[in-house]
Amino acid sequence: MTDVLTISAKLRDTSKKSIGKSLKKDGNVLSVLYGRGKEYSLYMNRREFQIVFTKAGKHSIIALDIEGEGKKEVLVKNYTIDGIKRYVDHVDFYEIDRNQKIKTTVPIHIVGVPDGVRLGLGTMEQIEHDLTIRAFPSSIPHEIAVDVAALQVGDSIHLSDVEFTDGVEPIGDKSRPIVTVVANEEDSSSTDAKV
Repeated sequence: MTDVLTISAKLRDTSKKSIGKSLKKDGNVLSVLYGRGKEYSLYMNRREFQIVFTKAGKHSIIALDIEGEGKKEVLVKNYTIDGIKRYVDHVDFYEIDRNQKIKTTVPIHIVGVPDGVRLGLGTMEQIEHDLTIRAFPSSIPHEIAVDVAALQVGDSIHLSDVEFTDGVEPIGDKSRPIVTVVANEEDSSSTDAKV
């Protein structure tokens, strides 16, 4: 297991909007931690957050070291990006318990080029871009690799075909397609013309 990255955070006064605006202007990210039984309004240095978030992403445990409250192990729940300056300006965290499985979504990473596409006979269509899983927080993968290299025209990979690491269980209809290879339009129309 990799080391847990730490971000320092401070409690934030939410009595006036101007306080939050001032904190953002001074180079901070505003955040909310949904703790077990308690909610915290926080702020943290934007640069420090960005360094940790770039390494950890949404699926690695982060230690929030909250001034006066101690360390809390968390995952990123959601975040917003400033539309003009293109940096994260608000993030929601939720506190985790390493001994309890949680439900989350993980992105799919397509590996390879389908044979049917490589030979010029078809086009790959990715139907699902994320998968919902249940796992212990320390077992959540950054992504789920789906190897499509062997797919021919008309072939599909379904949820039941995807390999998951130990401790990770997929949620949802196992028969639903993840990716498929369909015939190119000109190939199917020329086939129709010959019939």
